[in-house]
Amino acid sequence: MKNKNIHSMNFGSSSVPKPYESKNTSDDKYVTYGTSNTYPDFLLKLFNDCGTHASIIEGKSNYIIGEGLQYEDGTPVTIKINPAENIKELVMKCVKDFLVFNYFGIEVVRNVFGEIIELHHVPAHRIRTNKSKTKFWFSEDWSLGKKPVQYDRWKANDKDVKSTLFFYDGYFPSTQTTYTPPEYKGAIKSILTSIAIGDFNHNNITNHFSVSSLITFFQGSNVPEEVKQQILDDLKASYTGENGSKVIVDFQTPEGKSAEVKNLSSGDWANAYIEVGKKVSDDIFISHQITSPQLFGVKVPGELGGAELETSYEIFKATYVRVKRDALEQAFNTLFAEVPAITGTVSFTDKQLFKPVLADAMKQAVMTINEIRKEAGLPPIAGGDRFIGEPAAPVPDPVAEPMESEKKTSVVAADPKPTHRKLTEEDYEQVKDLGYSEDEFEIVEDFSKVFKFDKDADIANYLIEKDIKSLTVDQLRDLIAKDINVKVASGDLSDILNRLHESGVLKVNVGSGGKIEVKPNKTADLPDSGEVLVMYRYTKRPEVNGPDLLPTSRDFCVKMMNSKKLFSRENIQSMSQLFGYDVFGYSGGFKYDPVEDKTTPYCRHQWTALKVKRKSK
Repeated sequence: MKNKNIHSMNFGSSSVPKPYESKNTSDDKYVTYGTSNTYPDFLLKLFNDCGTHASIIEGKSNYIIGEGLQYEDGTPVTIKINPAENIKELVMKCVKDFLVFNYFGIEVVRNVFGEIIELHHVPAHRIRTNKSKTKFWFSEDWSLGKKPVQYDRWKANDKDVKSTLFFYDGYFPSTQTTYTPPEYKGAIKSILTSIAIGDFNHNNITNHFSVSSLITFFQGSNVPEEVKQQILDDLKASYTGENGSKVIVDFQTPEGKSAEVKNLSSGDWANAYIEVGKKVSDDIFISHQITSPQLFGVKVPGELGGAELETSYEIFKATYVRVKRDALEQAFNTLFAEVPAITGTVSFTDKQLFKPVLADAMKQAVMTINEIRKEAGLPPIAGGDRFIGEPAAPVPDPVAEPMESEKKTSVVAADPKPTHRKLTEEDYEQVKDLGYSEDEFEIVEDFSKVFKFDKDADIANYLIEKDIKSLTVDQLRDLIAKDINVKVASGDLSDILNRLHESGVLKVNVGSGGKIEVKPNKTADLPDSGEVLVMYRYTKRPEVNGPDLLPTSRDFCVKMMNSKKLFSRENIQSMSQLFGYDVFGYSGGFKYDPVEDKTTPYCRHQWTALKVKRKSK
């Protein structure tokens, strides 16, 4: 028989929401997603409430996006795709949606000519679709039952001016036929458990009662039922919640004795929860395909980091990041092919996470003695601007002054050709007064953009440097192949000459018999204003990766890059005469191989031609 004086209160028990779909037969209606059509809200709650899960999603997003999107030549894509967002912000939101929901959406806005003029991110949890995914519905809050906004699916080269939705979803084996579940589907219960452990720890600290308690009131068993119920309601409101707590209240007869509270549990729940927490965390990482939790800021006993961490990153990048990137890049390029401001195929680029370490043998091959000393925090030494193993410049022994007769008859040997040169800050001081402030000029055209292919630019630089006289196009073609090992058809060479002449960089004259004369368009005296002329800016070579300046950049190059000046051909020729080598061709330094008898640039910078006009005074 049940004791009427003892009341048992059970609190909470939870069921995991299921991604049920409505069985619509008509494509004019959207398929509901989950009970009350709110399953995406449940997935969003998992992301917001579970720190481990959210950290993994954020980390994955950062690994996939890296430094952002870039073109095939390495140029970053930085355009604005609507008044409030640039392309990096749009992509970041879409990638996070893809990782949380396994799909994302972008609103595509066209002008009256059918051209795409704006792209807007559409939060994934607010999108519903029909079974064939040809129509989409958007609502700010599906639980309110308001009428949603409808979109048609985006189509390439669509001339319809109304907004459409670009929708992309991934694949995951499932009994669902419309909405693809997220890749962490198998860890949803573990994510909920992780959230529950956090709630338990919070309540155990803030509440004064244990998880399971017996409370005995010695006020007499004749307490009216309405009073008992009021006590129960007050206890429930004050000390329990939706976390599965259980309290047993016992009304006994002895009077004058205060209430007693006894714990019914073992008192070792916290330790048990810690062990459960470890298993739950492991399950979440496994479901997310994580090779090492250290990649997401979780310290793991026995893992040391360093090379081991770098190896884990490479495995994770090869098995996960590249797979996701391939899918996302294909999706974005499909859409971006129609965006006029995006001029080519785009891809994600890695963010450098581990500083490259050169082996000692490699350092000796590519760095001078003083560059190696600088990396080690040591001061430069005399004669250190050379490679290890390269003989130092000989120091002449003091000799007696020859007699006058000996001076007349002695033969002076030619100086050996220098093997390398690296301009310094002291060299810059000698030429710091050359050049003109960029502020004096209006840039009409960046000549570096005139040529699409590297070999065209190489030919242009060769022609700018040389004075060509009395050669046919075929003869000039053969000379270019011999001097700089660039093969070009005669017709293409004529086209390059015409573009150089039209741009004002060179003067090209064609004489009798098809003989051509090529001269740099030199401008010794700059006009006050109005006339278009050619000037040169000191810039990073386009084929070189990384920033314009590095910590190891030559002091001369640092000064030149920061000078914000433009230089005439005469200025650059003056530098060549002063420094004793072709500064236009080799910029801040060169390396000469006496065996191959070949000189190559040993500098990350070059001179870039610009068409400019001097501003009116």
